[in-house]
Amino acid sequence: MDDFTYLYRYGQALGRTEAGWQFASRRLQKAAALAAVSAAWEMFRRDAGVGDIGPAHQTTATDMPLLLTQDARRDAVLLWLADHGAAPIAEAAGTIATMVGATHRFGTEQLDLLARARAALVEAIASVSANEPEVDEPATPPLAPLVMAIERLRGDADFLEGQGGVVHHALPRGTLNHYVAAEPGGCWALNLALLSAGVQPPLALPSVGLISRALFRADLEAGEIEVRLIETAGAACDRTYATLCRMNEHIARGHDALAHLSRNARAREAWLLVAGLGACTRTQLRRVLGLSRAGGDIQAHVLADAGLVALGAVGQISWRALSAAAPVSPAPIDQVPLANAVSDLDASMAEINRLLARIAT
Repeated sequence: MDDFTYLYRYGQALGRTEAGWQFASRRLQKAAALAAVSAAWEMFRRDAGVGDIGPAHQTTATDMPLLLTQDARRDAVLLWLADHGAAPIAEAAGTIATMVGATHRFGTEQLDLLARARAALVEAIASVSANEPEVDEPATPPLAPLVMAIERLRGDADFLEGQGGVVHHALPRGTLNHYVAAEPGGCWALNLALLSAGVQPPLALPSVGLISRALFRADLEAGEIEVRLIETAGAACDRTYATLCRMNEHIARGHDALAHLSRNARAREAWLLVAGLGACTRTQLRRVLGLSRAGGDIQAHVLADAGLVALGAVGQISWRALSAAAPVSPAPIDQVPLANAVSDLDASMAEINRLLARIAT
């Protein structure tokens, strides 16, 4: 596939994603931003290494490591994004940080990497804006600063991806060889910095994971950076658009399933969180919605009765796929066949109010 095809596909994916975000409802934007922060955590684990993951990751049964992980780095990622992220990312990260009670922050070394990555981006953006390209053939405008930032950071040993190697162990009856991967570089810092305020267009949802670790390999030729970046960026935009479409379906499904409730019912807020994050616990739900223990249980059962979630052990609330066996939600009370009864009740209550007002005077 030639370079122009990749560039065309990237432009198509970027335009579709930006248009989808601009026309999305506020609720859809919130759900998509929650999903984006979840994806940012997965991107961080991919780039920074698995880390101290705990038993929550020792099974494939869970599909929501962000909320269930015991990895302390999760708190640091959430709090950094809440403090520095672009508007939709910062709001979503702050919400999730409240849900999990995040307290642990990045140390000095990690903050230094993030500062260097963000400085490289800001400088590259300013350079492009001033029409001072630092590469012979700049990429399409949205990616030109990234090409420059990557080239600058590749000169920093902390960002370069090392080469793994084979380790030999001498044994009495032979030699045992096994491959040892190199320690991850600072690619994770650049990907997080791309989600920060000031490096993304306003009123847009940043796409997660634009940069791959392969772009920081020492054996990569400078001319290959742009080509590979266009390919990975197009895939990242496609994922963002797919998230918008998926969240739109979830929001519509929740609207239909909860139509019989009052407009002020907290279950709608609870569903927005589960739709965006895939799962949470009742404790996390209570924290972010400001509910009592009983209130959290009530909302969980309302969602379960509507066929939207499944309730599991230790208070877990998990997104549930729509099935033919899912319960049918009651029709709104102001629709037939109760419409006439509601109308009569409203008229009677209005008459009672008038009588009471007359007596009071």
